[in-house]
Amino acid sequence: MKKILVPTDGSVRAGKAAECAIELAKAGGASLLFLNVVDEVSPAYVYELESGSSIDVAALDDQRRQFGQEAVERLKKTAAAAGVKAEAMVAEGHPWQEILNRADSEGADHIVIGSHGRRALAAAVLGNVTINVIHGAKVPVTVVPVQEEN
Repeated sequence: MKKILVPTDGSVRAGKAAECAIELAKAGGASLLFLNVVDEVSPAYVYELESGSSIDVAALDDQRRQFGQEAVERLKKTAAAAGVKAEAMVAEGHPWQEILNRADSEGADHIVIGSHGRRALAAAVLGNVTINVIHGAKVPVTVVPVQEEN
């Protein structure tokens, strides 16, 4: 392994996956690429917000980008403290597609991703990002199952 892509949404499960990725990188001498994908908002949702709401859609998008940048920068600092070289990146689009696109374009040879551990039916209904990454990846994928505490 030379470069491990680690998607993060800033959640506890993504943090656990990042911890695992840092240990893998340390053991194998790999670098890390932490990626946050700002999900595209559906046009219908934007229309609803703009037509009857006082929510500023542009400001909401800026907040989402800022949150993503902060999430990847936190993980980059954690990796650096562990002696692992890391990059931080924020992209926009559909998460699973961007994860696969960035794995290809950035030369990642491994992906480490967290999962809620949902059952297959719930995952299919929800369009689980992890499942789509597993099925679309051209490189090995390590899934770190984490049950978030309530």
